[in-house]
Amino acid sequence: MQNILESKALLLNNEYRRDLYKILSACYYLPDAELLNKLNNLDASRGGLYADIAKYCPKISDIDSLIIDYTKLFVGPYGLLAPPYGSMYLDDKDRVMGKSTMEVKNRYAEEGLDICLKEVPDHIAIELEFMYFLIFKELEATKVNDFDNASRYQEKQRTFLENHLGAWVPDFTDKIEANSQTEFYKNIARSTKYFIDSDINNR
Repeated sequence: MQNILESKALLLNNEYRRDLYKILSACYYLPDAELLNKLNNLDASRGGLYADIAKYCPKISDIDSLIIDYTKLFVGPYGLLAPPYGSMYLDDKDRVMGKSTMEVKNRYAEEGLDICLKEVPDHIAIELEFMYFLIFKELEATKVNDFDNASRYQEKQRTFLENHLGAWVPDFTDKIEANSQTEFYKNIARSTKYFIDSDINNR
């Protein structure tokens, strides 16, 4: 009975993690009405960062100020206040597509994922979505009692967090907090930093 309860708790925890990675990933694409509708309808009763993200989610009427802030932080054109690419923190701050980008691209390919992406492979949104994928695969394996495969996906999550996301997200989110003009992105930065740090410490 105890093992069954522990398995259910693990599934619930991983479902929380999986969904939160997906939500955070969406927040690092250009904001639109669909994103704000989704965030405004988050189930805050799930607590934790769900409640926090829902609390700071702006109204659709604020979309223009969000787009301006997003563009200044992550797009330019006069330099990036918070570059959203891992290689600019792990390799060379002046360019993308460094050695670490190729490592990330190879990890996607190992999972059979389509690497013809609109964004550079180590864009924050894509790396967060990759974590969503790895947790999804672990959950699939767990549900059919394939614990060897589940363990392999746990290990893939741990190494990706340690070697990639966890290695550059703190600097990245600090830049957002320092330069953002909207409370929404400041909060998303805090939430991302806290969540990644907690996830690393619990792997």
